[in-house]
Amino acid sequence: MPGAVRRLPAASGHVNVSWITLRTAAGRALRGVAGDWVPALCPLCRAAVRPWGAVACDACLEALAVLPRPRCPACGGSRDGVLALCSECLRLGERPWQHAVSGFAFRDVAREAVHRLKYQADPAVVPVLASAMAADWQEHGCGGVDVVTPVPLHWWRQICRGYNQAELLAQYVAGRLGLPCERLLRRRRHTARQARLEAEARQANVRGVFACRRGARIAGRRILLVDDVLTTGATLGEAARVLTAAQAAMVSVLTAARG
Repeated sequence: MPGAVRRLPAASGHVNVSWITLRTAAGRALRGVAGDWVPALCPLCRAAVRPWGAVACDACLEALAVLPRPRCPACGGSRDGVLALCSECLRLGERPWQHAVSGFAFRDVAREAVHRLKYQADPAVVPVLASAMAADWQEHGCGGVDVVTPVPLHWWRQICRGYNQAELLAQYVAGRLGLPCERLLRRRRHTARQARLEAEARQANVRGVFACRRGARIAGRRILLVDDVLTTGATLGEAARVLTAAQAAMVSVLTAARG
């Protein structure tokens, strides 16, 4: 229902970060030394979090309104009519994946959380986003899944950013769903940022950019492809086409937000 409030479960497990900022490492060290004497802080507003282990404070969780029901199964967003698909998916036609689920609408606090993760080297927001993603997949997902895989970054951008935000989300989601998380794809070249391009330019920007990693097991597997935001679907669509061409049994999409 519009305006409904999402209540996220407490965080569990951990996220493996290959490259991490000094600020985040120092924060982990402080929490490890202080233990129960230092209250956990909300990764979004830095307020104290109660109970211990919650992914964010109540105020920020209340600001993360769920996407309205019913959901569009083709893009993961809300349906805006009486038909099974939303008007955008009806206009664009068949998507190159079987099913899609998104956690939030890409606005307000959700937008801020994604931008912190992508542009401000703040992986502390991963549990906020990924807990909702896993819960939404369990509620709205269709069909079984064998493996979770992230949309890859180009190696140079990953070095500059310190990590691949899609991989951090995928690792957390996989842990919640009890599935393996594997790198099945690689980027063949560096591309311009999709957010700065119009819809047609986005398609051209990512055309042929992905390839299967050497030794990746894809054929016959049901794959859940994870990214931070689905806007036009150009990036996810190109990745899904490569997986399908490699004989994946099914490719579904899960994102933190629907733009």
